[in-house]
Amino acid sequence: AMNNIFRRLSQKYIEFRIFKNMLKKRKVDLKGKSIIDAGCGSGYSTELILNEFHPTQLFAFDYMAEQIYLAKKRKIKVDFKVGNMTKIESEDAQYDAIFVFGVIHHIPEWKRALSEALRVLNNRGVLLIFEPKAEFRFTWHNLESCFKQIGFDILEIKTFLFSFFHFYLCQKTIKA
Repeated sequence: AMNNIFRRLSQKYIEFRIFKNMLKKRKVDLKGKSIIDAGCGSGYSTELILNEFHPTQLFAFDYMAEQIYLAKKRKIKVDFKVGNMTKIESEDAQYDAIFVFGVIHHIPEWKRALSEALRVLNNRGVLLIFEPKAEFRFTWHNLESCFKQIGFDILEIKTFLFSFFHFYLCQKTIKA
């Protein structure tokens, strides 16, 4: 399901476009910044990020080695790695943004994954999450409460397709 034409069209014309509009509305410019594509799959979302923002650093990882194999076949200048969102291979506060396209509901320890995202984001770093309704893992209320509890401010929530899909733009809480 993750490597078909419909998924790619959705990522390009719906998901990524909504993320770009959210960033623009909040005046968050990611051009030339350091970015993570967490759960990059076959690298299609990574390519969208690369072409749009021209980041100085782009780290893309996926839990499935088969997906990283496909991503590397794209021959783009990105360091693709097999990785886990609950233990991101990075120093603290290294990234300006993390994109997560429909991955959180696949992670049993999803709260730990969000804490890891917070850890690797720098001050004012943003987390962009697209998720389908997945109440076997969490409710929207649980997810939003977790963002706030671990240290994210929710800047914007957008729903799509009768609220079946949610888009989140969160920012690492600025400590005084």
